[in-house]
Amino acid sequence: MSRHACIVGAGIVGCATAYALARDGWQVTLVDALPAVGQGASLANGAQLSYSYVEPLATPAALRALPGWLLSPSSPLRWRPRPDLQHLRWLAAFVGACRSAEVRRTTEALLALSFASRDTLHAWLRELPGALQHARPGKLVIHRDARKRAAVQRQLAWQRELGCRQRLVGADECIALEPALAGVRGDIAFGVWTEDEEVIDAALLSQALASASGATVRLGQRALGFEHGKALLLEHGRIEADHFIVTAGAASAALLRPLGIALPIEPIKGYSVTLPIVRSDAAPRASITDQARKIVFARLGKQLRVAGFAELTGFDLGIDDARIASLVAAARETFPGACDFAQPQPWAGLRPATPSSRPLIGATGVPNLWVNTGHGALGLTLAAGSAALLARLMRGEPARIDARPYAVTLRNAAMKSATG
Repeated sequence: MSRHACIVGAGIVGCATAYALARDGWQVTLVDALPAVGQGASLANGAQLSYSYVEPLATPAALRALPGWLLSPSSPLRWRPRPDLQHLRWLAAFVGACRSAEVRRTTEALLALSFASRDTLHAWLRELPGALQHARPGKLVIHRDARKRAAVQRQLAWQRELGCRQRLVGADECIALEPALAGVRGDIAFGVWTEDEEVIDAALLSQALASASGATVRLGQRALGFEHGKALLLEHGRIEADHFIVTAGAASAALLRPLGIALPIEPIKGYSVTLPIVRSDAAPRASITDQARKIVFARLGKQLRVAGFAELTGFDLGIDDARIASLVAAARETFPGACDFAQPQPWAGLRPATPSSRPLIGATGVPNLWVNTGHGALGLTLAAGSAALLARLMRGEPARIDARPYAVTLRNAAMKSATG
């Protein structure tokens, strides 16, 4: 008899979960409050599959830079304080996660999940039809501060032990690898080149996974909560299933809080612009990250995706025109003449971030209720591996990687009443 799984959230993580479960023989229902699959944080994100670039947001360097970032109106980070206990707890946990030992543990766990995700997605792509704007152009991280070189070398040496294939390159080799950077040659101190990094359109991939899963898709249906682990309550109706999986991104915490499940997730807003390419030779082929500006560039066919910024401003999805102008200016300065800069397609999305940057994958303690959420800016990179990991856990089989770093462990006292 077919088992029925209901997945709440039809972004890239939810659609990957639907596909992984369907391959295991599950009947799947996919629910989302938005009117289409692959919207929300999956619609126009940075598009980079950055398998070797999963260092968490919380690091000692980030903690040292935090005061300067918060005082500068143009900094990559913006914070709006809120008198909310959950928010304050998240901030305290973030500071605790900035310890060097914790950063190393998190990076090791994220790299293991990232490499598993790469292998899983490659297998899936052989099964999926359609043009998904998938390519393997490699990734070049450009550094403008020569004083960072020694620290970057140490990081590369350590990550090499964990399976990363990266190398430090000089400014001239940066231009040889990506000729479109010739106009900013004088600003580049050095770079890091990773040959096997990829790009893909997250929205198109989400749609392909949802379609190939054969899932029953119910869109424009906001989830209100759960009924005794047997049904999902919607604004208009209810869905009964054998198991439920919450993949609702930044909305996951509020959905599960009434059950006594306290997910440490904070919405962090990011921005992007998508620009039409008008001169192919002037646009980058490789994925580019400008480390100083915290801005990424990814070529998707005839368009250039430019993304950046992190704003802890709650669930506000308003688009700050100054942020969009900054992204357009960075693209124009870095790749002059490459795009029609007068026609940017602006976007903002909420990344569901945990303090440590480790996603939450697995059982919740409530019978038949699972989570696969909290991926922050790494949802696209980690989606396939996270879905495959959850599918194995739901089968009761040993995971191929250590699943303990992603376990849901933070629950409040009400959990006892929710589980009887």
